[in-house]
Amino acid sequence: MKIVITGAKGAGKSSVGGHIGQLTGLKVMETDHLIEETFFQQHGQRKTCREIFTEFGSDFFRDLERQVAAACEQIDWRLVVCGGSTLLDPDSRRVLRNNAILVYLKADAETIWSRLIGIGLPPWLTGPDGRECLESDVTYLDEVIMPLSDIVVDATAKSPEEIAEEIYELLGRELAVRMTAANTFGDVVRVTTFGESHGPAIGAVLDGVRPGIEITEAEIQRELNRRRPGQSEVTTPRDEKDQVEILSGVFEGKTTGAPIAMVIFNRDHDSSKYEGIKELFRPGHADFTFYKKYGIRDYRGGGRSSGRETAGRVMGGAIARKLLAEKGIRIIAHSVEIAGIAATQCDYDVIETNPVRCADAEAARLMQQAILAAKEDNDSVGGVVKLEILGLPAGLGDPVFGKLDARLCSAMMTVGAVKGIEVGKGFALTRMRGSQSNDNMADGGFVSNNAGGIIGGISTGQPVELRIAVKPTSSIASPQTTIDLEGRTTPIETHGRHDPCIVPRIIPVLEAMAALVILDCLEIQSRIRPDA
Repeated sequence: MKIVITGAKGAGKSSVGGHIGQLTGLKVMETDHLIEETFFQQHGQRKTCREIFTEFGSDFFRDLERQVAAACEQIDWRLVVCGGSTLLDPDSRRVLRNNAILVYLKADAETIWSRLIGIGLPPWLTGPDGRECLESDVTYLDEVIMPLSDIVVDATAKSPEEIAEEIYELLGRELAVRMTAANTFGDVVRVTTFGESHGPAIGAVLDGVRPGIEITEAEIQRELNRRRPGQSEVTTPRDEKDQVEILSGVFEGKTTGAPIAMVIFNRDHDSSKYEGIKELFRPGHADFTFYKKYGIRDYRGGGRSSGRETAGRVMGGAIARKLLAEKGIRIIAHSVEIAGIAATQCDYDVIETNPVRCADAEAARLMQQAILAAKEDNDSVGGVVKLEILGLPAGLGDPVFGKLDARLCSAMMTVGAVKGIEVGKGFALTRMRGSQSNDNMADGGFVSNNAGGIIGGISTGQPVELRIAVKPTSSIASPQTTIDLEGRTTPIETHGRHDPCIVPRIIPVLEAMAALVILDCLEIQSRIRPDA
């Protein structure tokens, strides 16, 4: 997260930025200074921005602005003071707005002109029509940049200290909202999901995808069909076709670089089963915690906490998986244990031939029997999923807090039924000696893969391996005990159309989340080492 302060020349960005830096303790970076430093590094001369613009022209200067903006994309918890003209460039605007709070200082042209007369007019305003040019610039910034800003502050008749204090208070509110409304995942490639289980629709918006990539609804639908309900007798009988519609971001079959909005309209939701228990908190569900957090909850199938929300992730993940496949990267997940029945064989070709998505045909048969037995008893079972990422290059992941395994584990834990994760040999490493656990190297590579393809938070080039624990489905018709809104103990039975085991349908969701993480890391790495 970074804070970007912008506005017209003379709006007071530098003064205000300095005061905000003191209030927040954040280091202040001015793009003008970075432009001058970049010019010095490239040309060996010390020149001011004014001199660079005057001697080399607008196009040269704007190119330096783009270079500086690109360099600012990866910084975190810094305060960036940026000229409004920099943000008029689409590429610079995209990278500077990424993972940032954009603050716009609004001031009228008359006030700005009087300030600039005092400190010196910039080269482009020194002509006879300078006043008119300034008015045009200010109007244009107000029309283009101000609507994109998260915070807008009137900087006309206040001191820099007063403006900084106002922004400081507004930043606190904005950060509180962002920390609370965590419906977006990713840094460069970002997916936002929306909708509720029993609402009119669910969907996703995928942003940060490069333009010119061929994508069709059929490709997204293929992944959604693997997740959708009503697939077999071991899944919920809710008959949703989950037919996706692309609303934006794709034109003539190719991505445009704009956000890709996708939607599924709910067709087969029946909320009547929830009327009798709407005052009760279902055991194992997020009913109680959502109510305590927000003071209100959607009792119809859990609303946002429902597993149905994950369809949006699969939409975004389908696009990410296509892009990864073009780079030779495959993501494969499969059931390795359900109801205590463990797979002993692994044949990838078997995974999609059985309803539990297990790579061991005989184990799959036993798993299916165990699920149906639990279903007959009005109960449910959980299991373990193994997820592998193949063809991943070495070097992905960012120390210290952006480690690849940390990103992947975070992504997996956002899926509601996931309760545990192992990377590589995981807990088995605790029973080894260092001489056994270390992955020795020879002949230009690794001899073993106990670390699961990640060392120091960075990919090694070996397969990345995760084992993910999935709890039994919370919705069961067996008698249980809970409390109502008043805290009174009461019996409850949760009837409806629910999965007796969520493991088979969670697999495409986990694959989608892994794909989004890896694509995001690739985009980040391409900015760190663009020629690698």
